[in-house]
Amino acid sequence: MSRIYLPRNDCALVSQAHTDFPILEQWNDRRLLPDLISRATEAICAAAESKPAQFPFKLLRPGLQYLNSFRQTILSLEASIPFGHVSTYLELAKASGKPSAFRAVASALSHNPFPLLIPCHRVIASNGSLAGYQGGLEMKRFLLEREGVPFSSSGMVNLHLARLWHFS
Repeated sequence: MSRIYLPRNDCALVSQAHTDFPILEQWNDRRLLPDLISRATEAICAAAESKPAQFPFKLLRPGLQYLNSFRQTILSLEASIPFGHVSTYLELAKASGKPSAFRAVASALSHNPFPLLIPCHRVIASNGSLAGYQGGLEMKRFLLEREGVPFSSSGMVNLHLARLWHFS
């Protein structure tokens, strides 16, 4: 699932989304779906304009049911990292209760079906390097810079100046 929709017409969008994502049938009340799409669009546009936006994670839960519980936990924790902050794969692993599972955290983030709604670009390596990102490292850096995350001349996040998020 790597498509992002910016609606022109709710009816056409809902129809296309149901075709591409049969899992959307899990939302029992179809009248709510256009509202969800509208809210998601607002969050995506805010991200594109470098404005803070947190999409309510509970609204995304039905679309994550196909993921195992560890991946759901990681994405839930990831969704709590505020705009302009970064955390590390190790911090996420610790917060999940599995401190040595930082590679599994990276794998969980690589399966994020909602990359701008659950902003996995905010997770970096413990040394400040960008590590990986579904959209590529240039996109990750671009998104972080737009959020005001400071970088050193070597291209790594400046850990002394960055706002680090700790899950406590």
